[in-house]
Amino acid sequence: RTITLDNRFDGVVSLDIWTGYAVNVISKSGEREVICGPRTILLDYDQTLEELQMSTGSPKTTDRMLNTVFLRHENNKISDVIEIETKDFVKGTIKVSYCVDFLREYQDKWFNVENYVKYLCDRVRSIMKLEAKKYNIEEFYQNYSTIVRAVAIDDDCEAEADGERSKQGRFFSENGMLLYDCEVLAITIDADVEEMLTAHQEEMIVQSLKLADAEK
Repeated sequence: RTITLDNRFDGVVSLDIWTGYAVNVISKSGEREVICGPRTILLDYDQTLEELQMSTGSPKTTDRMLNTVFLRHENNKISDVIEIETKDFVKGTIKVSYCVDFLREYQDKWFNVENYVKYLCDRVRSIMKLEAKKYNIEEFYQNYSTIVRAVAIDDDCEAEADGERSKQGRFFSENGMLLYDCEVLAITIDADVEEMLTAHQEEMIVQSLKLADAEK
């Protein structure tokens, strides 16, 4: 006499991975596999998912962390606030928004950096602070959008000629992350300094119009 228990898959963890997201499946034997959506997977008894910790808020810090197993590898948006100081010791803050992708050819490295959000923001902040020291406040205020965007996406670095990277931008070889666009949302500086700069710009516009009228 035999009894057949038809419950082979009862309790198996089913995971729905959405489009643009990925998970890193790890087995007890040490094997790893990065799986991208859209896809549904069933985890084996000895498999688990690697967890990421991501900084939240603006500016990005470790005070508020988000723990997740899902990595957004396409059309990832990251916002941050950068504090700068110009060479004439005027301080300011810049609000930015980054567009980030994880390149498919580096898929096995995607989960190498646990907190990729803070890693990205810290790197760009450091470079931006050095760059701001090259300008006085008037020069920086007039061209801040161009300066910040050039630093963020590394305009001086050309994309690899062999086609390994089809997009141009700031590349992070540690985890295959590519920052390919930066939107500069706003800049805030000391109110008194901003008022003086605004008055100076208005005066320059008036003088330009007077000169144009005189030439006509």
